[in-house]
Amino acid sequence: MHDFCLTIPYAAFLIAGGAYGAAMKGSYASGFVGCGIGLALFSCGWSSWSEFAQNKDAKKFRSPTYAYTVISVVLSLVVTMTMAERYQQTGKFMPGGMVAAIATFMDLFYLYKLFFSSDTGSSAQRKYGRND
Repeated sequence: MHDFCLTIPYAAFLIAGGAYGAAMKGSYASGFVGCGIGLALFSCGWSSWSEFAQNKDAKKFRSPTYAYTVISVVLSLVVTMTMAERYQQTGKFMPGGMVAAIATFMDLFYLYKLFFSSDTGSSAQRKYGRND
């Protein structure tokens, strides 16, 4: 599975959550941050998909999508830390705990993609010469 397969839906989830927070709860800070990070992740996912579509037949150790995965994990870590802190302060699973859990899953997914997946060219694959 490529990074953009989950990045684009994750970005849509963050955009929707930010828009909901702004419209229904009056939290414009959540709206701007949620939509901003969501749009940045959507941009990374879309760019990653575009690069993949152009280079999918090329056999490379490090695909062009590697940079987008790095940016995505940094943005997702920001979401994880922010929402985990909110969950600790409020003790409510919705929305802080749920978003923190989803963001943590995405962090683990991105780290897996960076270090163990064949489409981003991990160090283990370079060491053993594997390039699926």
